[in-house]
Amino acid sequence: MHASLRSFAFLALVATADLAHAGSDVRGRVVLDLPGMQLADVGPVVVYLAAEPGVSAPAPASTPELHQKHAAFVPRFLAIAAGQKVAMPNDDEIFHNVFSYSKPNDFDLGLYAAGQTREVAFQHPGVVKLYCSIHESMNGTIFAAPTPFFDVAGEGGHFTLRDVPPGTHRIRTWNEKLPDTEHSIVVPASGVSGFGISLVP
Repeated sequence: MHASLRSFAFLALVATADLAHAGSDVRGRVVLDLPGMQLADVGPVVVYLAAEPGVSAPAPASTPELHQKHAAFVPRFLAIAAGQKVAMPNDDEIFHNVFSYSKPNDFDLGLYAAGQTREVAFQHPGVVKLYCSIHESMNGTIFAAPTPFFDVAGEGGHFTLRDVPPGTHRIRTWNEKLPDTEHSIVVPASGVSGFGISLVP
């Protein structure tokens, strides 16, 4: 069965500005064009801008948390920007270990006890698969976007990429079950613009 993933219509480019940076918010919606299936059936969909001259920016200063709770990673999926740190608290009453073989972001935090937190910085973009060396059922995924201009499509497939610099950019989607997609968008320096694309694997 052929599935298509469409990010379509009404990508409203709303101008924002401050003294340090002027940019636009890119808003849109991702739709799974497959009868009988919902977007939630295929798992998280990340929408992000590709790395290229003019779209580089520092990684967010915030440190997201990925908990180990009831012998599971919570949340099981997390999207960040490359260069961002992730804190991994152990909320269980047992030891845990978090590691990944996903190069070049491979790491091993070693065993640590209940109540402890360890951090790891993901310096490279890409998919990072997480495991626990003493609990085989534990697995999770981190997607490190190449730029800080990213979002995970929410309920109804809606997403917002904030403070995008004006110019021509490549907007991409990532999903674990569907092929990656890419399309060119033009972001104005100001004003509101409509935009529609069809992303077909």
